[in-house]
Amino acid sequence: MAVTSRPRGVARRDAILDAVITVVAEFGVDGVTHRRVAETAGLPLASTTYWFASREAMLEAALRGAAAHDIVRLREGADALADATDVADALLSLMFDSGEDSLRSSHTHLLGAYALWLEAARRPALRDVAIAWEETYVEVAATMLARAGSADPAGHARVIVCAIDGLILQQLVSGSTPEIRSTLHALITSMVSAR
Repeated sequence: MAVTSRPRGVARRDAILDAVITVVAEFGVDGVTHRRVAETAGLPLASTTYWFASREAMLEAALRGAAAHDIVRLREGADALADATDVADALLSLMFDSGEDSLRSSHTHLLGAYALWLEAARRPALRDVAIAWEETYVEVAATMLARAGSADPAGHARVIVCAIDGLILQQLVSGSTPEIRSTLHALITSMVSAR
């Protein structure tokens, strides 16, 4: 009989936060309880209450963790693509082709992260995280667009990020995959070539 080891210490905390996002994706923010998160993480209930005194603390930490992880990934990816000749392809690669390390690699995590991001409209404790996360996308896109010669990199970046969010939300709701890449490629190319 194989014995599976449970995470310990900070790894246990990370497993709890990952489970929070999974629970939010499946049951919504109101479905987050210490017991459900512990069950999803495969940990004893005492683990969630040890690390987080309240449901609100779990929600905030989950959003902060997801944002921090994705912000590092974005910045490192943008640096790696600094010399790209096709800014549209490079930007789309950064936003969508991020491998298993990206929230976009998992429908469940993407749905959970967006639900938490939207919850920031009701919970001031989440608002600063959601804004900083969104602004990082705008900042990275603006830097890449400026290198490509965009006449209004900051304005164009905001339009692109809003378009990405809208298209992803449409995909999450409908279950279908609209032509996100081709739509965004055309949009980005038009912004760079209309100088």
